[in-house]
Amino acid sequence: MRLSKINLCAIGIILTSGILVTAKANGGIVQFSLSNKSTQNLAQTLPPPPSPSPLASPAIEQEGPEIATESGPEQIALAAHLQRIKAKMYGAYWCPHCHTQQELFGKEAFTALTYIECDPRGKDAQPDLCKAANIKAYPSWEIRGKYYIGTQSLEKLAILSGYKGTRNFQQQVPSP
Repeated sequence: MRLSKINLCAIGIILTSGILVTAKANGGIVQFSLSNKSTQNLAQTLPPPPSPSPLASPAIEQEGPEIATESGPEQIALAAHLQRIKAKMYGAYWCPHCHTQQELFGKEAFTALTYIECDPRGKDAQPDLCKAANIKAYPSWEIRGKYYIGTQSLEKLAILSGYKGTRNFQQQVPSP
C-alpha cells in the first residue's frame, strides 16, 4: 500500500511539472513558459540553413540574396557616417532579417558599411570576430562600443550613431 502511494506522488509531481514548465520553438525563437503569465525569450537566433547536399562543393562560399533596392543620397550619407565611426553590422548570409537590413540601405550604401559575415560558410566569413564580439543573434550592430540586436530602422541607426545629416530616408522595407 505504501509503495503505491509513493508511485502516485511521483506521477503527480511529474505531471504537475510537465504542466507548469513547457518549452516551444516558434520560428527559431525558443521560449520557456513557467506559467501562462510569464514568458522569457532565451534566444533570438535563427536556425542555420540545412547542411549542403553531398553534391555541393564545401569550398563554395555562400551568399545571400542580391540587394534589389537602390540607395538614396541619405542612405549613402548615413552609411558613410557609420563607416567613419567604425560601426559594424554582424550577420549571416541566410538570415532574412539581415537581408531586410541590407534592403533598407540599398545596394550602393550597404557596400560602404562594415559588414562581418558570421557563418563560416558565407562569403568572406569572419566567424572569429563574431565569436570575440559574443554575437548570438543576427543582425547585430556594434555602434560606439554598444551592441544592438535585430533589424534597426535607418532613423534609429542615425540616432544611435549621432548622425547629424538629413534623414529623409527613401524606402522602408517590410519585415521578412
